[in-house]
Amino acid sequence: MARNIVQVEIKKIPVEVEIPELGNLEIADLAVQVEAEMKRLQEEEGVIDTLRQALTTALIFAAKAYLVQVENGGQQKEDTIRIDNIITQLKGTLEQPK
Repeated sequence: MARNIVQVEIKKIPVEVEIPELGNLEIADLAVQVEAEMKRLQEEEGVIDTLRQALTTALIFAAKAYLVQVENGGQQKEDTIRIDNIITQLKGTLEQPK
């Protein structure tokens, strides 16, 4: 199977990226988001060191992904509880004598 390696440029640094779950456009879009966040850090917080910008950006993106995961997990738990309640009600209804 051929590898899908995408070359993007962030802060004038070429980076080769392979993320099997994403296509070229998604990877390019993420690179644009990373560069925009790094630029924001430089302008708003005065962070000039590219490595520090990259690490801070990685942590910001990881935190956002974590919060989405937690939110989705919470929603999944709520859905599971609702489904279990419906199943219990249906069983109760089916077990009642007619």
